[in-house]
Amino acid sequence: MTKVCYVSPLSIHSYRWIEALYHRGYGISLITDRQTWVAPEIHFIPMYTLPGLDRINLLWRSMPNMTKIAMILKQISPDFVHLHVQYYYMPPIIIRGLPFILTSWGTEVLELPYSNIFTRGLAKIVAAKARSITVDAECVKKIWISLGAPETEVEVIPFGVDTNLFNPNVDGRSTRQQLQIEKEDIVVISTRPFYNNDHYNLQCLIKTIPSVLENHEDVKFIIKGSGPLEKYLKKLAEKSGIIQHARFVGLVPHRKMAQLLSAADIYVSTCLVDSTSVSLLEAMACQLAPITTDIPGNREWIKDGVNGLLYPPKNNAMLAEKIIHMVENPKLRRAFGQRCVRIIKKRATWENCVSRMQAIYEKLARR
Repeated sequence: MTKVCYVSPLSIHSYRWIEALYHRGYGISLITDRQTWVAPEIHFIPMYTLPGLDRINLLWRSMPNMTKIAMILKQISPDFVHLHVQYYYMPPIIIRGLPFILTSWGTEVLELPYSNIFTRGLAKIVAAKARSITVDAECVKKIWISLGAPETEVEVIPFGVDTNLFNPNVDGRSTRQQLQIEKEDIVVISTRPFYNNDHYNLQCLIKTIPSVLENHEDVKFIIKGSGPLEKYLKKLAEKSGIIQHARFVGLVPHRKMAQLLSAADIYVSTCLVDSTSVSLLEAMACQLAPITTDIPGNREWIKDGVNGLLYPPKNNAMLAEKIIHMVENPKLRRAFGQRCVRIIKKRATWENCVSRMQAIYEKLARR
């Protein structure tokens, strides 16, 4: 049995890789310094927990954890390491003489071009030493190539969508009833977390709603998520006078997300910085018509006017215009949704993405 050690934050993304490859016969263990609120508990593999770190002086504060990682790696003696996101934990892997894969996604790498010389220097060492780098978007691939990673060793593998769970046949009618949404209402949904206005920018959607309702009173908004900005966003909704049209549903278990998405007609993302959004892919798989910010990660999946609409980030008026246009054109919504489903089936099914990652594992195991 090939033994693989993950060094990773425990997010829903890394959890899904771990679970899938464990069930494909790999001996998996996990070293983690934090668990996000969307990640399930892990009981089926050995897990080693380190003290969590904040983002202030991150590299210096990570030194004690690096020492612990080196000790754990010596103890479990894996065949190779799968390093997720936290490229700065590379030194103990190198010290132990272990080959490693890096899976890179999110703001940690998108911010690298603007980081200090020490951080970029460490990333360049990772780019040179990693046996393979997998990323979730072409825009992330370009960053690692610019840092010196060979283009042939960087592969775009999105996290993918379980189309057995997320698909156009999921019935969202009971969810609409529970949320007191009428059959004739048009529903817009957002599923991003309630934190970091410089990233997720949820207030943009809230501020847009009054303009939409001036034109169409039969529009409802499902706003799924939780986080430090929850009170602020709810107060903003109350102050804007739209609370009767908004449904704040809090956290929703991943297994119930398909029903929630299928209760909606239009998916909106106000995110300012992103690579490939799994939330977007799941909405596409459920045949929703997407409206997203015009940023590189979204443009890799949404072609404006072809399978969705793009709008300039932070432009409330333009977002309102796009939502109103989508509300008024049901045929366009259906056409966009159908094209999105075809894209997911072609590029981002979970089964295909896991198989591509497994192929990298097998290639590394043969070296």
